[in-house]
Amino acid sequence: MTGRNWAGDEYYYVFLLATATTEGGNRRVQIQARTYDFERFDVRGKGEDGNPAWVPFQPEEEPGRRRRRGRPREADNPSPAAVLDEAGKPILGHCPGQGFDTQGLVGSISVVDQVYHWFYTDVLPSDCNEPVLKRRTALYLRTSRDLTADRVWSAPRTVAEPLPAASRVRVAKAKGMERWAVAYACNRPANAPGGPVADLCVQYTADLSIGTLAGLAWYAEPVAAMRSPHYLGLRSGGDGSGRYGRSHHFWMTDRYGNLDTPASFSAKAGFLTWLDRLAPREDGTEASSVYGRPVYWATWSVRVVGAR
Repeated sequence: MTGRNWAGDEYYYVFLLATATTEGGNRRVQIQARTYDFERFDVRGKGEDGNPAWVPFQPEEEPGRRRRRGRPREADNPSPAAVLDEAGKPILGHCPGQGFDTQGLVGSISVVDQVYHWFYTDVLPSDCNEPVLKRRTALYLRTSRDLTADRVWSAPRTVAEPLPAASRVRVAKAKGMERWAVAYACNRPANAPGGPVADLCVQYTADLSIGTLAGLAWYAEPVAAMRSPHYLGLRSGGDGSGRYGRSHHFWMTDRYGNLDTPASFSAKAGFLTWLDRLAPREDGTEASSVYGRPVYWATWSVRVVGAR
């Protein structure tokens, strides 16, 4: 994500997720890095005075390579600090968990009118004691005007709830329009071509107000079934028996996190990618449900069908 290049900031900022040990278990935590060239990085950590500071990150050197002069050894493996909100609290997921049961904070950032909008999903706090597969989620929004601030993000604002367990939602300014585009995991209705299989849904809002996002009809009842008429009709992948995986979806954006497409698809509204955990690995093994699984892509078109 670009920094405030309109104010002379030449850095790009990278937000990552880590886990922090807390009472009751591990929780997701947001950490941050910055770079000029995507080869050399600084990690947001703590200075000697305990305040937030950018610490150079030096990957482990290859055998036979010499350390650059003046490079402090302690900079080779800086300890990242959690990103803070406006109240000085670390950005943590709501619920503790173990291993892959740790959830929350997955989303996307979009810059509109020089404001960073971070949309992400997290488990509803009231559902933390429920089994993982029954923990409903919500879509949240935090904003920032300066990613270099000691306290980066605003307090969270709930945009939509409840959403199904393990929901993953991407939000960005639509390509060439003053609207939000939303992509999320869904299932086709039973009467749809191909039946009620896993798909990805895309919707557009009428404008860029947050209220129009909150007003979207995400799923038909019951919400837990994840059925929606806004499916794209994806066909790639699958395990050969009619089951499909549509996980870890993302889309192409510009430096501001807003929708873009490759030049060869300039007439399209978006370029979407996803991982299929059910499709066979190239090596034929079941060693991992993520690594080695095929990744697919698709484009979609959009047109105005009536005045709104």
